[in-house]
Amino acid sequence: MRTTRFGRRSLWLVIVSALLATISGHAAANARAGDTAWREFRIVATDFAFSPARLEVTQHDLVRIHLHAQDIPHSFVVDEYRLAKRAGAGETAVLEFRASQAGTFPFYCNLTLDQRCERMRGEFIVRAP
Repeated sequence: MRTTRFGRRSLWLVIVSALLATISGHAAANARAGDTAWREFRIVATDFAFSPARLEVTQHDLVRIHLHAQDIPHSFVVDEYRLAKRAGAGETAVLEFRASQAGTFPFYCNLTLDQRCERMRGEFIVRAP
């Protein structure tokens, strides 16, 4: 099958137009959602404690949490946000979400490897804008 010069040019224009529409669509969606930056936190879970044990953001922030389980497996759970993520010993798990609800929410480890896991607690604070 032979492609004419006009056919190749038309195909090129269609491809470029589709790419530009996709890129501008993503940019518009991000602008509407206010996706300007991520609030990032690194939490180390070790010796049956979270460090830091208090996270503060503003409502509607995008939140990225890197949970590093230093000694044994640990988890990070926030019931009100339906978040639950487990990191194996020496591993890091990443949680990404939007802080849609204002308030103070407890986070905790829900693993049962040791009774001391039950005392792993922290606060996730979401301030109204």
